Amino acid sequence: MKRRIRPILVIAAIVLALVSCQTAQKKNELVQTELAWWENAQAPEDEQAIRERAKDMLDTIRKRRPVYRIGPEDMLRVAIWNRPDLSKEGRVRNDGIFFLPLIGNIKADGLSVAELQTVLREKFGRLLRDPQVDVEIIEYGSKVYYVFGQVYKPGVYPVKATSSVLEGVAGAGGTTEKANLGAAYLIRAGTVVPIDFYRLFERGDIGQNLLLADGDIIYVPDIADSKVYVLGEVNAATAVPMRGTRMRLSEAVAMAGGFNEITAFKRGIKIIRGGLGNPRVYTVNYEDIRRGKVPDIAFLQNGDIVYVPAGGLTKWDRVMGQLLPNLSRIIVDAAAIDSLTGNR
Repeated sequence: MKRRIRPILVIAAIVLALVSCQTAQKKNELVQTELAWWENAQAPEDEQAIRERAKDMLDTIRKRRPVYRIGPEDMLRVAIWNRPDLSKEGRVRNDGIFFLPLIGNIKADGLSVAELQTVLREKFGRLLRDPQVDVEIIEYGSKVYYVFGQVYKPGVYPVKATSSVLEGVAGAGGTTEKANLGAAYLIRAGTVVPIDFYRLFERGDIGQNLLLADGDIIYVPDIADSKVYVLGEVNAATAVPMRGTRMRLSEAVAMAGGFNEITAFKRGIKIIRGGLGNPRVYTVNYEDIRRGKVPDIAFLQNGDIVYVPAGGLTKWDRVMGQLLPNLSRIIVDAAAIDSLTGNR
């Protein structure tokens, strides 16, 4: 009897294994089919539009190359050739005044080094014959930038005349092994500057290396701190934490308080992946998901931006004009939490 049962059990195990393999294969084929639909939602024309808009923004910033303006707490060295008695080192006072022998108080605040030299040459020229004046900033103290997140020394640093993004991160000790450069951001004057940190640090694309300005914020998130940014016509635009490696669009929208039912254009939701400088963009009709025409699978990945436009908002210059300041606010909040919790 036992001899008969044993072959039957072996056969049953083989049949069960075959059925399991077929089920797993069918399930995998279904997942691949669903993913293929989402990949087909890619919108190359939108990607090109964002790239062009981002390039225009960077070109504009480069053309407005910031000239360093002297401010309170900057340490100056003023040298008058052949007159060491009139030369001086000292800090600009809080009221912007710098005192010099013979000519007294000079308003230095807001002037460039070249402009201050011109002013001093004119002032001393009334008393001396052809004075040679040299001005140098020997210590910067009036303007700062901030570095938060996955760097070894997060904090506040002085902006120098040549401070760049590369120098800013290096000055903060460099990035840690947990740094997610693909999701790092530079924020200036309340809006995101669309540079690509990955291309800058990993590929040496110096075109991404902008000069820093007063108040700039560099934020480098943790690769393990996965989140999706949900912006636009939702009730609570926010960074949605991910519990796994992927997330459903419906779940992300729900965690952002749901749609603004009055203004949201659900038929044209944009998913932006890979950074604003060189993105992949997908256009999704949420009504098709709701009706079951499109599979609501876990498609979203870490760092994705979900943008729900308002009805009629179609041009990318207008979209970027709304998206970047809102994204900036959410990133600043995340950076503030990192600085308070010491997340490093």
